[in-house]
Amino acid sequence: MESLSMWEATANKRKEREQLQGEEQCDVVIIGGGYSGLSSAYHLQKKNVNTIILEKWRVGSGASGRNGGEVLTGYIGSMEAWEKKKGLEAAKKMWQLSLDSIDLIQNIIKEHSIDCAFKRNGDFFAAYKPAHMDALKRDQEYMARVMNYHDIKVVEKKDLHSEMNTDFYHGGRIDAGSAHFHPLNYAIGLAEAAEGLGAKIYEQSEALKVERDARNKVIVTTPNGRVIADQLVIVTNGYAGDINQTIKRSVIPIESIMIATEPLPEELVEDIIKKDRAIHDTKRLLYYFRRTADNRLAFGGSGRASSKRDQRNLFDHLHAGMLNVFPQLKDTRIEYRWGGKVGFTKDMIPYIGQLEDGTHYAFGYCGHGAAMSSLFGKMIADNITNEEVEDNPLIVNQLKPIPFHSQHAKAVGILKFYKKLQDAIS
Repeated sequence: MESLSMWEATANKRKEREQLQGEEQCDVVIIGGGYSGLSSAYHLQKKNVNTIILEKWRVGSGASGRNGGEVLTGYIGSMEAWEKKKGLEAAKKMWQLSLDSIDLIQNIIKEHSIDCAFKRNGDFFAAYKPAHMDALKRDQEYMARVMNYHDIKVVEKKDLHSEMNTDFYHGGRIDAGSAHFHPLNYAIGLAEAAEGLGAKIYEQSEALKVERDARNKVIVTTPNGRVIADQLVIVTNGYAGDINQTIKRSVIPIESIMIATEPLPEELVEDIIKKDRAIHDTKRLLYYFRRTADNRLAFGGSGRASSKRDQRNLFDHLHAGMLNVFPQLKDTRIEYRWGGKVGFTKDMIPYIGQLEDGTHYAFGYCGHGAAMSSLFGKMIADNITNEEVEDNPLIVNQLKPIPFHSQHAKAVGILKFYKKLQDAIS
């Protein structure tokens, strides 16, 4: 699944970073060079806190550089459902955090002139079945009445062609607050912004072991060196290795795959998606897709597979799904196929907090990491520097690892989780 992505093939030029060699010291060592880790370093350096990032591969090699680039408001499920689970005040804070997360990204991009094709044109949530329109209309009414959010507009089936040239869906809703970007170029730009403030980033430098000495200093060992720091941040999300078993067993990595067409004629790509919005749908195994800055269609969906043959079938099936939505693309060549892991939690909501030993973490963005992870990095920085942080309903300081006692139990558990995920989405 980890094949060359279209984002990697079309990325801005990036610098070659060194592997860690020998011993380094800093205030905070961060394991993971995705959005969360880069944002943590960026915001810590702004407060004159010296940071080192250890990345197993290259900056943005995980979900941060492989996702669909849809920077969406909200969470899995409706805010009305989250109000029932968390209470009204917590739901209001959660919603505001999702809006703040996109504002933060927009401000960082503007401040550092990051070339990542950021557009805040909103998203379109497409109704797969006529009955799904009722839920979208109820959500619009709830968001206006309870959350005082009036940027949602329902589009009926008869008006669908004002958004997309397809008859596959039965209408949908627009949320003007969402955005999209080139996800890897954002990661590259955020890394350079952090380094410009003094952060050090070592690539090809997998964290193999974490220890604490008698002074409670953190010692992180890599293949060719080690870092000694006062505090530790682990932000590996769906790519959690064995560095911390509590975190590893609290995140569920779910495969997602994408395909991308060859560059399309401008008039064609502007016809199939009229207003350049990020699009996702209400299918149980959802599709998500969008135009790119170089006039491709990037189209994603579920990627669960157990063999290379299954993977090929999944990509073929996804291509067939794309043609179901846009049959006018039947003669269009697919130029890229790739996949990666999306981090989920048992509660279908991202986690941020600290372990008993003081380790800071954030993970489980549940498909909304393009938006939320930069904000979570800032929250980690604020927590480390003892900034005044408002009550955050997403803080979880006592992780309860999911008890998979064997590989078979893990496989069965993930299958059950897929069913739960499908029910939450639909």
